[in-house]
Amino acid sequence: MSFRSTIVAAAAIFATANAHVVMKAPVPYSVDKLDNSPITKAQYPCKSQNGFTVSTMNSMKVGETNKLELFGSAVHGGGSCQLSVTLDTEPTPDSVFKVIKSMEGGCPGVEGEAGTYEFVLPDSIPNGKATFAWTWMSKLSGGPELYMNCAPIEVTGGSDDKSAFEKLPDMLKINLDDSCKSVPNFAVQFPDPGSVVQKGATNDLKPPTGSGCGSSGSTPADPSSPAGGQPSASPSAPNDGQYSAAPTSPAGGAPSTAPTSVAGGEPSPLPSNGGGVFAPGASSAASVAPSAAPTVPGTSTTLVTVTASPTAPSPAAPTVPAGTGSPATPSTPSTPSAGGSSGACTENGSVVCNGTDQFGLCNNGEVVWQAVAAGTQCTNGSITKRGYHGRIARPRRSNRRHGH
Repeated sequence: MSFRSTIVAAAAIFATANAHVVMKAPVPYSVDKLDNSPITKAQYPCKSQNGFTVSTMNSMKVGETNKLELFGSAVHGGGSCQLSVTLDTEPTPDSVFKVIKSMEGGCPGVEGEAGTYEFVLPDSIPNGKATFAWTWMSKLSGGPELYMNCAPIEVTGGSDDKSAFEKLPDMLKINLDDSCKSVPNFAVQFPDPGSVVQKGATNDLKPPTGSGCGSSGSTPADPSSPAGGQPSASPSAPNDGQYSAAPTSPAGGAPSTAPTSVAGGEPSPLPSNGGGVFAPGASSAASVAPSAAPTVPGTSTTLVTVTASPTAPSPAAPTVPAGTGSPATPSTPSTPSAGGSSGACTENGSVVCNGTDQFGLCNNGEVVWQAVAAGTQCTNGSITKRGYHGRIARPRRSNRRHGH
């Protein structure tokens, strides 16, 4: 294939990729056949049914910064991604992919277009030809999914043997069968992310479930509460100018250092209501405003906007008449059901409204309804904050004149 025909084919692929997200750089194998659908177990790895035709060899030098460019707008609320390398130039299901970087939360983006990330090949990567892989576990897709694109690379300045490379953690194989699955409506917290981890400011991480997730995999748990304790300090790993770092939740205990991404108090976990995926639910505590984002290197920086939720007034304590005992405890309104019924849809990857109180993502012609978060509504294919239309009662001033 000539260089011109490769560019034309790639442009055609990327022009139709808005339904999901694909890797634009490094240039993938068989770029003229690249599609944006999730990968199946039969296609693993790398959408192997498309072959491994090399139209562009991506040259990379160990220790130098490389760009991962992703294309597409249906980011499914974000999720988690991994960057991995295998020494096989035509990978098979038995190929071993070793992790060089993990992005937990907010990958490939939270809303709008997918982002661009930076990565560096470690000096443990052997010299020669190999295969680079980008994998993505989407957060909101109507069902567990795995996306995977692969590209040919030629490495220089690396190791002369495989001993250090083989000690890197294995890439997480997930959502291909029932042995390991992501938790719906949460970004994956990797059992073994490696030494280079970039965290998105989403605070929505949960470990995968199943016996095939590795030694750190978890069993299914109640998604309404984080894994205990207060947030720890923001991670020290660079975030490549994409998102401000988010605090992580340890197994227990207080934070070692206060998070720097929020001013005026400790960050609260996202609400657990079934539709709380696009906007924060209402809180009875005072909302906190984000502080200025730290300066990061690079030419493009995406800031995460925190929308203040309406503050709910605390109910007044009832008056207890003498001799009548304690008053009954006011009942707490029940959380709307997360739904579960399904419907039909036409535009794959789009947000579909079922009235104003339910939404779903179109997935291959079907949509599973979920309740929106408290304080939000679904209108015209998007989740928006509900407006407040009540009137504020003010005391009326008397116009009567008093005699003297």
